[in-house]
Amino acid sequence: MKINHSCLLPCFAMILSLALSHAMADQVITNENLPDTVPFKLGSSAFAPGDNIAIKELRGTSKKVAIGGTYSVEGTYTLSSRDEATLAFFDTSVGPSGPTPVDPKQRIYIKRGSGTFYLVKTMHDDGYLHVSFYSHESFGGVYFGQGDRVYHEALSLQSANDSLTRSSPEEPPSFSGPNKTLFDYLGNPVMPPPDMDAHYTGQGLTDAIHLAAQRAGITVKGVTIDDSEFPFIVGVVCGGSDFPKLKNELRQMSDYEYGGGVGNDVNSDGSDTCNVFNIVPYRAFPNDSEEKIYHRLMLREQVFHHLLTAHIGN
Repeated sequence: MKINHSCLLPCFAMILSLALSHAMADQVITNENLPDTVPFKLGSSAFAPGDNIAIKELRGTSKKVAIGGTYSVEGTYTLSSRDEATLAFFDTSVGPSGPTPVDPKQRIYIKRGSGTFYLVKTMHDDGYLHVSFYSHESFGGVYFGQGDRVYHEALSLQSANDSLTRSSPEEPPSFSGPNKTLFDYLGNPVMPPPDMDAHYTGQGLTDAIHLAAQRAGITVKGVTIDDSEFPFIVGVVCGGSDFPKLKNELRQMSDYEYGGGVGNDVNSDGSDTCNVFNIVPYRAFPNDSEEKIYHRLMLREQVFHHLLTAHIGN
């Protein structure tokens, strides 16, 4: 992967892509493309005093939970036993299982109190579904599912931890210690200004990409916008060696500024390229937010590129 501007080390991006998942909006999966309401039954649960997780709805690409399907779970939580935690949607594998991918949409960072959650995962193996609290290790959760894939054995908190953590290929990130220093550096997302110029909305950016492609004499294969915070960033899939042509046209557009991004101009095997970049100019940034935007922007581009290329690969 070529990085066209100065940025954090790639290894930091891979680590922080998980830690920042709670700040990323869902880019690919919505209820519109998870059309089926999936019937389910609750199984075993165990919680520390004052904690709770309630499952309200399960949706998916099919009404039956199956390997290869994608599923979303919605519900409510109450966290009283700790100040902060990760809430995650995993499955405990049935039989031996190697490491499985963890999508950032499978977990969110929460603080003490009550709230709602929306989590999404793809079934890469056969297992028992559960939503669980984590802080270095599991400290409670609830199982749910269909048929013989509903875990019903009695759980103490220790047995819950033993079974729930079998499904977790990576320890959920801590939000204290060295990670806290990184979070403090990144700060909170910058929300879109209420009077945002239409050029810099999702539709405005999409139209700009298609106009640049038309002027370049190419057809882009996909345009995706990350509108989780300001500025919105663009992900573009181009065929073969088309991206340099698109890039040159973007540089000629007076309402936008292309300053580099993450991705390749051309892949050595001639395959499609995926590039992520910002074209919202500095002059459009809200006052006093420039430094925070730059701290977050380079890492956001790497995370978004990682998500898009993983989705394309599937």
